[in-house]
Amino acid sequence: MTGPGYRSLLLLTLAGLLGLAVAVPNSPDGAFPQWDNLVLAAVALACSWRVSRRVRLLAPGDRRPWQVLGTSALVFALASLLTGTGLGGSFGDFTVGDALLVTAVLGPTVCCALLAGRSHGSRRGVLALDGLAVTVALVVVTDVLVLDRAVSSGVLSGPRQPLVLAYGLFPAVAVGLAGALCTVSTAALRRSASAMLVMTTLLGAASGMLAVLMVAPDPRWEAAADVASVLAMVAGVLAVELAPTRDRPGRTESAPAINAAGLAITLGALFGVPVTLVAALLLDLRVTPAATALSALLLVLLLVRMIDRIKVSGRIREDLLRSEEDFRGLVEASSDGVAIVDADLRLEFTSPAARTLLGVLDSAPHPVLLDLLHEEDRPRVRRELTSAVGEVTPALQLRVLPAGSEPRELEVTHHERPGSGRRVLHLRDVTTRRRRERELERMAFTDHLTRLPNRAMLFQEMASLTGATGDRCLLVLDLDGFKAVNDTAGHEAGDLLLVEVARRLQGLLRTEDLVARLGGDEFAVLMAGDEEAAVEAAQRVVEVLAQPYRVGERVFSVGASVGLVRVHPGGGQLAFRQADLALGSAKQAGKGCWRVHTDDRVAQAAATSDVAAAMADGEVQLRFDLIANGDTGVLSAVHAEPVWVHHDLGVLPAPELWAAAERQGQTSALQQWLITRACSDVASMDDQLLVAVDLPAGLVHADELPGEVAAALATAGLAPHRLTLCFTEEVLQTSSAALIPALRTVHESGTRLGLDDYGMGSTLWSVLARLPLDVVFVDVRSLAAREDVARALQLLGAIARSARSFDVDTVARQVSDPQMVAELRSQGLVAVSGPALPVGLRAEHVAALLRHPSSAVVAPLSPARV
Repeated sequence: MTGPGYRSLLLLTLAGLLGLAVAVPNSPDGAFPQWDNLVLAAVALACSWRVSRRVRLLAPGDRRPWQVLGTSALVFALASLLTGTGLGGSFGDFTVGDALLVTAVLGPTVCCALLAGRSHGSRRGVLALDGLAVTVALVVVTDVLVLDRAVSSGVLSGPRQPLVLAYGLFPAVAVGLAGALCTVSTAALRRSASAMLVMTTLLGAASGMLAVLMVAPDPRWEAAADVASVLAMVAGVLAVELAPTRDRPGRTESAPAINAAGLAITLGALFGVPVTLVAALLLDLRVTPAATALSALLLVLLLVRMIDRIKVSGRIREDLLRSEEDFRGLVEASSDGVAIVDADLRLEFTSPAARTLLGVLDSAPHPVLLDLLHEEDRPRVRRELTSAVGEVTPALQLRVLPAGSEPRELEVTHHERPGSGRRVLHLRDVTTRRRRERELERMAFTDHLTRLPNRAMLFQEMASLTGATGDRCLLVLDLDGFKAVNDTAGHEAGDLLLVEVARRLQGLLRTEDLVARLGGDEFAVLMAGDEEAAVEAAQRVVEVLAQPYRVGERVFSVGASVGLVRVHPGGGQLAFRQADLALGSAKQAGKGCWRVHTDDRVAQAAATSDVAAAMADGEVQLRFDLIANGDTGVLSAVHAEPVWVHHDLGVLPAPELWAAAERQGQTSALQQWLITRACSDVASMDDQLLVAVDLPAGLVHADELPGEVAAALATAGLAPHRLTLCFTEEVLQTSSAALIPALRTVHESGTRLGLDDYGMGSTLWSVLARLPLDVVFVDVRSLAAREDVARALQLLGAIARSARSFDVDTVARQVSDPQMVAELRSQGLVAVSGPALPVGLRAEHVAALLRHPSSAVVAPLSPARV
């Protein structure tokens, strides 16, 4: 009930009391109109109107008790109007007005009975029996202490005696029935039931005062009865106001709840009978035959109630035993174990399945849980079980070592039993599942032929070097003459030769070095040590791999070319490209040799030029690769990368530009320049073209990213969905923890997110679990060997179908063969890019191509979509 509702109810009360203060002195006995009755009629009408308005807010199934109450208020108003005007006869003559008044005052009792029926599980017969018992008890008390003395003294003589007795006994009936009926109510109706008890008590008080008034006329009794009537009607309105409405969900619980006020009335009435009878014996008060008969009836009612309670208790006990047996049967039949531990983690109860899972011996049925676990798991399990708070706790993984059987891995969910200090554990054997998960993880990062780590594991390991101490070097090697083995002896012989190469590489390197197969006849080694140690390792690789290989009955001689480079933290992609360039130099030098990537143009550029000045002078520029729709060839987007057109060193690609900016502390400025320039250039080219920009690994300024994107889009007037921020898994692994929230913020503003170089790391689903992707860029070169185009297309189609189920678009990158572009159109890809399409274009070239499309692409005619 709101503050204004309380205030209006208070004003109604004050108005009624003020009206009585004026009307009672001006309403002499026997004269009409009786102004006080007219005031009561007005208050009753106002209360009935408020009840009717409030009832409309209730759920249809909750209205009936209050409709009865509102109707009784109308009947009370009519009775007061008739007695006040004299049309219904004088008060106390049992006329039409008195008959209506008796009918009206029964309404609250009926309302209490209906409220009691709202409680789930309540039995109306039992409630009626309790109400009758409490009423009989109150009648006995009233008869012994009041009525019998009044009759014996001659006060209740004359024609009004039946009516006086009726008014005198009404408090016992009304309060007794209401108290018993409202002892149990729902949690939602508890306050309303308490207000109804107040109302019936006030009505009983008013009835008793009217009985006294008929015996001993006195204006003060009339005034007190009128005041009690006004307060009773206000209490009835308050009961309706406190009832839960449809706009207050969550307060409609139907479970029974004890009402303290009703319980006090019930207990007081039942205990009052023996107290009254003892007092009558001590004070020599007469106990009438009626009181004796009613006391006997009360004993019979209590006996019947006790028999009913015994039957109910028996049924409850049987239900509990049956439920316990059912629960025990379910627990014992379940393949999942159930255990209960105390505060010291000692097993108090274990189901048969739990005893099997934990290895509990019959000779020691209550061991300490920690004694059964793997030694490494004990501190963690103790900490999690003793510090867990609340009903919902994360699942706990633990290992047990049962005597005489294999170790098991268990998944445990647990919750605390409130107030008991004990914790219930639900145990499930996940040994097989975890073994399969580890096998799947191993397969995802292992080459199926050589059992070496694959490309994904190599790049994950290089990404984990962020913040690591010590030098690391990367060796990328390619077998010389391996194609001839496949051509002359077949692929099976080639596979056996690759397995032997893997064995030799593992034998000549240290255990802490990572040997990986990249695909085909390409291998890589990530080793600890400086460049000098890497050169020695490269020499050993060339020498060992040049020794002859026996495969079956044939002997083959192949060699190896090696390119090596030092790996900088966060520079895994750059290091791989540089090692690959060094490998190319080794092959050009005659094969069977090694080369070091020593052309450190990054250091030269950082030492001789300033990146900030280069951005201001226009030396830092954007180059655009075209992205065309796979089905139609329509130019749909461009991929923008920054390059440094150095006056001495020539064009430095994006990785070298970012590396130079890092050395000069200009990565933040370069990030802002890239996003701003890409948005402005594309906005000036076309009103439909999309643009994608890359975020650099380990160099993203996450805190500044959302603001820079918003500012760049606003300045260029570019719609947010036309910009795609691209990042690799290496970017996510090497950047700060703030990057994920920053990318989510950018995505919520409408900017799209793209995963670049997919296929070089973990699964697409692991990235989708952290970020809402819109597009995934797949480097087709990483999907299979260079000559195995069919397998690359097969894998690319599978990726596209998986991505499409998440409403993620797929772009095939580094597509160099126009024939592959035609093949990709049947795979349902959204777009393709790479050497098969124009790459490395300046902004003015892209604008010209949009105006005059070439045979490679068609200018966009409709809103593009990547």
